[in-house]
Amino acid sequence: MTTQDFLNIVLAIGVIILVSCIIFSSYYFVQALKSITNLADNLEETTQSLKNRVQLKVLTAIPALLIALANKIRKGR
Repeated sequence: MTTQDFLNIVLAIGVIILVSCIIFSSYYFVQALKSITNLADNLEETTQSLKNRVQLKVLTAIPALLIALANKIRKGR
C-alpha cells in the first residue's frame, strides 16, 4: 500500500464522517424547529384560552357593577 492509497482512504473516511455529521445535524435541527413551532402553537392556544377566561370574568362582573351603581344612585336621592 502506497502513501497515495493511504491518503485516499483517509480522505474518503473523512468525507463520509463529514457528510454523516451534516446529515445528523440537519435532522436534529429540523426536529428542534418542529418542536419550537409546536411550542409556539401551544402558547398561542394557551394565550387565547386565558384571554377568553379574562373576558368571561369581565362579563360576569358587569351585572354586579351595574347593581352597585344603581344602589349608589338610589341611595343618593
